[in-house]
Amino acid sequence: MKKKSFINRRQFIKAMAGLSIAPAIGLTSAAGADINQFGKLADTFTCIGCKRCMSACKRWNSLKVERNELVSDKNTDLSGNNWVVVNLRSDKKNKTQRNYMHWACQHCQEPACAGVCPVSAIKKLDSGPVVINEKKCIGCRYCYQACPFKVPRFDFEKRVTRKCTLCYNRFPLNYKKPACVAACPVGALAFGYRHEIIREAKKRLHDLKKPGYIMGIEEAGGTAMITLLPARPENMGLIQAPKKIINQDLDKIRITSGGFMGASIIAYAMYLYSGIIINPDKENNDSTN
Repeated sequence: MKKKSFINRRQFIKAMAGLSIAPAIGLTSAAGADINQFGKLADTFTCIGCKRCMSACKRWNSLKVERNELVSDKNTDLSGNNWVVVNLRSDKKNKTQRNYMHWACQHCQEPACAGVCPVSAIKKLDSGPVVINEKKCIGCRYCYQACPFKVPRFDFEKRVTRKCTLCYNRFPLNYKKPACVAACPVGALAFGYRHEIIREAKKRLHDLKKPGYIMGIEEAGGTAMITLLPARPENMGLIQAPKKIINQDLDKIRITSGGFMGASIIAYAMYLYSGIIINPDKENNDSTN
């Protein structure tokens, strides 16, 4: 049975109306948490591992389907073609506790990925989603290095970094939910205002009357993605993100300087290598003289 919806149609369209002109004026940024920002709930206690959310994501975003990746017992990783994955995870301290977990971009309130992008291709929209402008992306992958959850992945065919967009491009078309949420048959996924999603996560955990952990309230300074887990993230094999906003300025200096240094070393090595290789044309010319 599907869980209740948290926003009515009028509230949704009003809050998301500004997105309809985003492609024309560019992606706008949002500073800090806002009461009108949206969030998504992933309830690992309710998820049945059907992977319909993965299938819906691929259909909506025209992503390539790899062989056997939608088989329910096969764990998969995020990639340029996998923006959402559903994997079976066990509690390291309680092996009998196994839950299916929906995993995608966490859409941080203060995204470190946006802070380190050298071409400003990543923005957090006023409504909550963190979006990569693929037309501006140069594929440097600094965003992956900065992300506390290691989410953005490089698409080797398109030569850009890609990830979940929280289906921001559905909103101008009057869809009320991201494709994955709309496809969930058991209500394990929910969508609404972030503060309401957090309230719903706390209610579900209380009603379960068993130990659990709500991820996303504080991790990385807070995220739009709220995940209800049976144990702490590190016990479920997830990256333990710091419960603070990542210092973007320091990260930007560290990552970009490291990247430029690496690129300089490679360029210099190629220069030396090119000097060692004999030019066939020059060799032939010398031999005829």
